[in-house]
Amino acid sequence: MSSGEMETVVIVGASSSIGRAISSRFSSADRVITTYTSRMPEGSDQHNALHLDLREDLSIERFVEQLKKISRRIDVVIFLSGILPGKDLKGYAFEEVDEVMAVNFSGQAKVLMRMLPLLTERSRLLMFSSISAQRGSFDPIYAASKGALLSFVKSVCTQLPAGARVNAVAPGLIQDSAMFVEMAVQRQEFHRKQVPSQQLLGQQALADIVFDICQPHWAHLNGACIDLNGGQYVR
Repeated sequence: MSSGEMETVVIVGASSSIGRAISSRFSSADRVITTYTSRMPEGSDQHNALHLDLREDLSIERFVEQLKKISRRIDVVIFLSGILPGKDLKGYAFEEVDEVMAVNFSGQAKVLMRMLPLLTERSRLLMFSSISAQRGSFDPIYAASKGALLSFVKSVCTQLPAGARVNAVAPGLIQDSAMFVEMAVQRQEFHRKQVPSQQLLGQQALADIVFDICQPHWAHLNGACIDLNGGQYVR
């Protein structure tokens, strides 16, 4: 895809390990705008790294106003943000439920609401769900937040400008991601053994898939979810 076809890319939640790989993959675009919540990632372009706290409505409004000053249209939006407390239902406090839903779903929905005037018939949007949305999880609030994204994508795909499209991906555990690194070795091996190939998806391979989904030959993929779990859960 030429730079003229992918002029402005927005990556929400680019400060994660996966976010860095995906941001790098889109480096051929004219402009890649990334977001951070607490601290700007090392090596970020200070002019194109914007603060965004999905838990705060005012932060969302300010972020979109900044976007409007930077570009009149957005060609690609990748929503990566997510938090996983890893708790069962009785382990949650009320405020933690609100935080997970805000970061993983409702804050992202609010951003998209405000971004609608910047979208065109060429816009491509991708939201990161999870295998947990498909098969459930020990953490029911996390699974519910990721499941909400899937229902949202199915519903909002008809409310974008004609020609624009929004889809989701639902990965399993990603090799060497922050979530992977924080796990005990036994849990890493447990997840690996759930995959028929005994291999987890790598960050660079994931970035390549995300980049490819944004290409014109995927024009008829809209309102869908692509499962990236290596066959450990087939629906």
